[in-house]
Amino acid sequence: MVMRLVMNSDTPSAIVNRLSISSIVLAIAGSFSCSLMVIANDGKKPKNTKGMLQPASVLHVAEGLNSDGSLVKHYQRGLRYATKYFGHYGPYYIYLLGPDSEKSVHTIYRQRAMSRVKLNSKLSTEQQIDSFLKRPNVASEIKAVLSGKSEGGLTWTQEPPILYEDVTTNAKQREKDPIENTWGALHEYHHVFQMAHCDTTQKRTSDKHINSWMAEGMATYSSAKFMENMGLVDFNGYMLQLRETGGNIGRPGINEFLAKTKGWRLENESYWDQGGSAQVYYMLGAWATAYLIHVQGVEEVVVLKSWYQDIPRIGKSAAFKKHMGLSLADFYKRFDVFIRQPDESVMKILED
Repeated sequence: MVMRLVMNSDTPSAIVNRLSISSIVLAIAGSFSCSLMVIANDGKKPKNTKGMLQPASVLHVAEGLNSDGSLVKHYQRGLRYATKYFGHYGPYYIYLLGPDSEKSVHTIYRQRAMSRVKLNSKLSTEQQIDSFLKRPNVASEIKAVLSGKSEGGLTWTQEPPILYEDVTTNAKQREKDPIENTWGALHEYHHVFQMAHCDTTQKRTSDKHINSWMAEGMATYSSAKFMENMGLVDFNGYMLQLRETGGNIGRPGINEFLAKTKGWRLENESYWDQGGSAQVYYMLGAWATAYLIHVQGVEEVVVLKSWYQDIPRIGKSAAFKKHMGLSLADFYKRFDVFIRQPDESVMKILED
């Protein structure tokens, strides 16, 4: 199983993490039941929408996908779990795309552009839509969809209307793998929660943003743990795979990376610029999360959720120390010693 998990924002300075038509709107109520509203191929909503709740999540599925409903079903089970755990943030638009219908894909991207229209802009609605569709990254993404390539991931806007998007360009692959489909939904929604609690206009080294290991590692840990809670994977086995092979993230795994890399630092953001080394944030970050929970003894919900809520108010350094019981500097020193131990020693912390 291969998962491409990507984070991106609309600002050029942002760090990129290289991980219809029917359009189905998921209006998630407080009881976490999910109602569906189908939008026609022309992108128009049903006429009788008076009194409907504004949906927290909108799911666009390209023509040629979800013929038996399983693609949406397996994504939805992950999204349901994640929103129940983290709460509702959005609007959140999910795009499950495939190459079967070029017309369908272009219609969806026009709908995507419409969701970003600013009512107070000097440009007309059509000018804003046209500008979005002509962006080089958008044109490249559409090309990737139509050629069946696996690209895309989580993206968000920096200015109103603020929204979050999970873009899967090759949903045909996910349709064949229900586990990955659910896993991806869990992982990306954790990022939605994270990005809602930090200033993404600033660098990741800023105290108002979060380091890459905090974003990717904690989402890698949470999605794997939640998958086990749902009876879909073996969490301990997965964590061992991250050390031995890199698991569903890819090589090099932790052991190989540490053997070849001297003087690494978990808070070092430069790995994103070093080709295939970006996965270090996913794998080492997942184990850093495990360390906080199973060695430092911090409650799981605090590590995965609660501490983020203090970042906007006091910054990540103070929030980390307040909730984890040690400074980031001390944590980095302790974790460096811990993670270099043999597999059998490290795995013991998960036996509690």
